Amino acid sequence: MDHRDSLLTMEPGPETNRLLLIDSASQRLCVSAFDATSSLATTVNLEDASTVLFSSISDLLSEIDLPLDELRAIAYCAGPGSMLGLRTAAMGIRAWQTTGILEKVSIYSFTSLKVGAELVSSQEGGDFLLVTDARRNSWNAIERKSGEIGEVKLISNESLEAYSGRIYTLTNFPSWAQPAKPFTQLPYLPENVFREPGFTRLLNPAPDVELLSLRSSEFAKWIPKARTSDNLSR
Repeated sequence: MDHRDSLLTMEPGPETNRLLLIDSASQRLCVSAFDATSSLATTVNLEDASTVLFSSISDLLSEIDLPLDELRAIAYCAGPGSMLGLRTAAMGIRAWQTTGILEKVSIYSFTSLKVGAELVSSQEGGDFLLVTDARRNSWNAIERKSGEIGEVKLISNESLEAYSGRIYTLTNFPSWAQPAKPFTQLPYLPENVFREPGFTRLLNPAPDVELLSLRSSEFAKWIPKARTSDNLSR
């Protein structure tokens, strides 16, 4: 059964010329690419990214007549999300680097929660907290406060329960906990963000192709506004 969506096209700007975007953070694999004229094509697959990622990339690049060695840049999702999917993409890019095929290709990364925050912002006018399950009574989180989207942090279950504003989460992401507070579910459709002019501000240089690691540090020292005036960024 073919789960791929039909190709979608748009023309956001020349800075995206020959850019491949790989998002394997969720159970909904999304691969997008801008051709030589900066028109965007996207393919989506609901099968396991570890088995269909590279065929999806190959099919998409063939569809828009863009060989892998003619890419100008690759941007991959560094997390948080499905570790198997994220690692599959990272290992693939590293393998291409080893062969020399990406010698002139710039590598960038982005985070699923930054993309997700853009999706929430398109529907939510006020402040919010966006989370995904990080296991062990913790949450990957990003907050919009006073119109500004912060950085991705790891917060405790206690901090989540104390948050007094609206909380969103993304569908098709790994989930284990049963939080006491209700979340608003939002479909994770990264291609909707890729279509927007200026989305490249979400990309960060990543020549070493590393994945996001929040667990290596302690929980963010974050207390909701309802309890203190401290800024989230502290």
